[in-house]
Amino acid sequence: MKHIYNERYHESYDEVVLDNGLHVILWHKPNYEKSMFMMMTPFGAMDLTQIQGKEMIKHPSGIAHFLEHKMFAMDGDEDVMGLFSKMGANVNAFTSYRETAYFASTCNDPKEPLKLLLDFVQELNIDQASVEKEKGIILSELHMYKEMSDQRLLMETYTSLFHKHPMRLDIAGEDDDVSATTVEQLYQCYEMNYHPSNMILICISGYDSKELLELIEENQKQKQFTPWKPCETVKEAEPQSVVRSDFSFTMEVSEPKLCVAYKLKGIENSYERLKQEWTIRLLLDANFSSLNPNYQSWLDQKIINDFCGYDIEFGEDYGILMFYSETSKPDEFIALCDHCVDEMKQGNISDAVLNQLKRRYFAQGVRSMNDFHDIATGFCRSYFMEIDYFKTFEIVEEICEQDIMEAGKRLNKEHRVLTRLMPET
Repeated sequence: MKHIYNERYHESYDEVVLDNGLHVILWHKPNYEKSMFMMMTPFGAMDLTQIQGKEMIKHPSGIAHFLEHKMFAMDGDEDVMGLFSKMGANVNAFTSYRETAYFASTCNDPKEPLKLLLDFVQELNIDQASVEKEKGIILSELHMYKEMSDQRLLMETYTSLFHKHPMRLDIAGEDDDVSATTVEQLYQCYEMNYHPSNMILICISGYDSKELLELIEENQKQKQFTPWKPCETVKEAEPQSVVRSDFSFTMEVSEPKLCVAYKLKGIENSYERLKQEWTIRLLLDANFSSLNPNYQSWLDQKIINDFCGYDIEFGEDYGILMFYSETSKPDEFIALCDHCVDEMKQGNISDAVLNQLKRRYFAQGVRSMNDFHDIATGFCRSYFMEIDYFKTFEIVEEICEQDIMEAGKRLNKEHRVLTRLMPET
């Protein structure tokens, strides 16, 4: 067991890799009554084509999300959520484009909820009838999201941006793929991606870490796992061009909504990717928020309203910069977004604003270490990115003028899409 203590934040955890490959983090929070446990696999909605050994497997879209649903079905049709509830614990899960995670929390004795989390995540029990029943539930969920205007605006933007990249697909998949998913595909996907060697378990608790580790080790000794065969996700070459530069659709909304998005190149190195995301976010805050002296005039002119925002995201093989707002002046909003990108390309941020924002985000990061869910999610993600968790808070502190100029070079307006949501007439 390896003990890690960070003097700056006065936080510590123990780290151990079990014989079956499961990576375990025991984060001790003295005097806390709450305990939280999370298991995560780096398998998400993007991982549609995988190579294992010499075999290439193509999964149907949405299978990571489908598998998340079916993991809650234990042997004998046990209700996993009900079992946790009887223990005075809560359980939930999420699937993103990059990962799937299962987590439980309690303020009672944490031992039984921890064992139950390990047991239901490490065993899949499904049959054809249960899979067919689940299809209807997932399709209803998919259709519900399509009726949500903000979600539809986002997904139509992704559809306009990407030719082949899985980001063009909803995390829950496409209707036809969900309907055609088989029991065999789900089992194959599970066996490829849910092996202990491909997962991390983090335990955050005021409970004694040694006792928790003994419980985990005993639980794992009672289980048999086949030898791990590593998987690699195959990425299709994505053209830099966009699919459609201007797309409109209608829904029952009171005001028009517009999303202006720019397709950027991805960044392979995890550390550089995170640093560039933070740098561009600082530039966005300086140029497209109330920190900009012109922001109030944009509101007064009704170019934007309170439903206004922006986002930046990089992956290894994609990048997206987007702005969105309710607006009755689309041309003015588009021009405003283009102007903002021009200002960001020039590194337009004062030293005073830069330092203010760096202090703000660093403080938010430090506060997040009191939130068990933030710790668990952030630690697991940094583990799979191979970045030290504590270092992720300090990246923003390190951003300098050279980083700002480098980030500006990544921005361009050449590959832009406009997505317009109009009220039904």
